[in-house]
Order: sequence, then structure tokens, then C-alpha cells
Amino acid sequence: MNRLIKSLGKVIAPCKTEAGVSAVEVGATMLVFLIALFSVAEFGWFFVHQNTLTSATREGIRIGTVGATLTDGNGNSLSREDSIKKAIQDSAKNVMDIDPSQIFIFPVDADFTDPDDPAVVATASAGGAGAFMRVRVQFTHQFFTQLIGGFFGGGSSILMSSEGTYRNENFILGGGS
Repeated sequence: MNRLIKSLGKVIAPCKTEAGVSAVEVGATMLVFLIALFSVAEFGWFFVHQNTLTSATREGIRIGTVGATLTDGNGNSLSREDSIKKAIQDSAKNVMDIDPSQIFIFPVDADFTDPDDPAVVATASAGGAGAFMRVRVQFTHQFFTQLIGGFFGGGSSILMSSEGTYRNENFILGGGS
């Protein structure tokens, strides 16, 4: 019995000193620091994507408003719709790769709402002179960690969207547009 008490005393003895307290404090503090560090990086990357998406959408709208057309890599003139998409992709290419199928160009209703018919939204048409149009660009943002993604409804990604409504200037369309 004495032997058991002496053994138990040896087990309890380290608990009477503060030898392990510093390690526990550093561990708890480091956890909070790392969560804060990853949060700042994650939200920073999220806001870079959102800002780039908004800026790229504006560039596409500028092209669409004046009825301008761009050229492809071979010097061939693009349609107005493809010019808008190219302007958006070129503006964002240093930060993100926007899928052209996620760029929607469509006319808006008289009260500036989206058309009721989803087929109208799915077809890219830059409209004629004086038409009110909308450009909507979507991008799937991938989070670095599941931890931060949990704040956005779970998962490791979120669908970002940027859009703008514009009125075409009274330009004269070329023969192929």
C-alpha cells in the first residue's frame, strides 16, 4: 500500500510545479494566431477576386456601351458579344481565369429586371443602339481552407457574381454584327 502511495506521489509531483504551463499557453496562443493568419490571407484573396471581377465586368461594359469590337490573336474582328467577353477575360487574366460560359449578356426589361425567360439570359446578345443591356459575370472562388469556407455556408468554394446594366450609345453597327 505504501508503495502505491509513493508511486502515486511521483505521478502527481510534476503537477505541483508550473513546468508545462508555458507549453500549454504557447499552444493555445499559436492556435488563435494561426487561425487569424489564415483568415486574413483567405479574406484578402477573396476580396482580390471580388475586386478583379467587378473591374473586369466594368471593362466589358465599356466595350459594349460604345459598340466597339476587338480582334482575336490573328487580327480577325470579333463580334460585339465576343469582344465584351474578351475584354472581361483580358482584364482579369492576371488574377483569375474567367470561363466564357459564365459571362452573360442580355437585354433587361422595361423596369430594369432580368427577363422572365431563362433562354433570353442564356443567349449572348449585345443589343442594338439605345438598348438597355446587362452583363453578368460569375466566378467560382476556391478557398484555401475548409475553416474559412465554413463561414460562407460550408464547402470549399463560393459562387461570386458581378453585374452591370448599361445603355448602348447610338452607334452604327457594322455589317457582321
